[in-house]
Amino acid sequence: MIELLFIIGMILVSLFVLIKGADYLINGAADLARFWRISPILVGLTIVAFGTSLPEFIVSVFSVMNGSADLSLGNIIGSNIANITLVLGICALLARRLKIKSKTFIYEIPFLVVSSFLLLILGSDFFIFGKEGVFLLSRFDGVIFMIIFALFIYYVFRSTQQKEKMVTKEFREEFAHKNSPWKNGLLIVGGIIALFAGGRLFVTYAGQLAGLAGLSKGFIGLTIAALGTSLPELAALGMAAWKGKGNIAIGNIVGSNIFNVLFVLGATSLIKPIDINKSILGVDGIIMILVTLIFLVFATRRRGIDRKEGIALIGMYVLYMTFLIWRL
Repeated sequence: MIELLFIIGMILVSLFVLIKGADYLINGAADLARFWRISPILVGLTIVAFGTSLPEFIVSVFSVMNGSADLSLGNIIGSNIANITLVLGICALLARRLKIKSKTFIYEIPFLVVSSFLLLILGSDFFIFGKEGVFLLSRFDGVIFMIIFALFIYYVFRSTQQKEKMVTKEFREEFAHKNSPWKNGLLIVGGIIALFAGGRLFVTYAGQLAGLAGLSKGFIGLTIAALGTSLPELAALGMAAWKGKGNIAIGNIVGSNIFNVLFVLGATSLIKPIDINKSILGVDGIIMILVTLIFLVFATRRRGIDRKEGIALIGMYVLYMTFLIWRL
């Protein structure tokens, strides 16, 4: 019992270190970008989205390198589900309504849908190579992910140039320059160190928890890891919504989820091919796609998400957690 409590405590510590590391890195990088007069919307949709995906990236890389591919895939799929249902749902409740003020976000949502379907297609070699029973994200798949990711970044850059006047005012206050370049540099370095330390601790003790409690690493990835690595989005966007600035939530979540699939899984599979658990891909992956499509309907129907839709999203997350526990 004492050993179990110690392992759980170390997992919580590792998640805290991961979150703080991402927070330091985001603050330092975003503030440094503002110092260099980079577009606020570009900062929000690239640096901040990338930063909030760093915990998933670190956990995924360490998991795959340690032979725990289920933890890696479960973390990405579970985190994307949590971001859309739990994080956006809570933000919608706090803000009463999340509005989409910039058309840029509407144009980015197709990238989110494509990346979700692409994971399902590339995760099974049957769709491309006609090989039944082969579930793997190879380096070839990683290249495809990274090419589409590069196209996404290019698109964001081009769209922000064309709509600079429309979106700069909306985001300027969120990413105002505050610190000196030296302090931002220290924040970035400290954040990277904390991310690596937290990632190593989490993967180590998550594996021990799986063995001691008799839980699968996929389950831990879909629940504990997914919720833990989604906490940066929940904390930052929840506070913004509470202060009446929750309109950045939709764009941030869209960008973060795109980064999770295209960059995190793409870069990880380039480092080492990822063995895919067909149950996680075929069940939880499809749930992720369904949740994404429901979000698409909510976000585009009236260009925003109101409280009722927020409650519906939170209800979906509760149902999903119930399903995972029932499936044990």
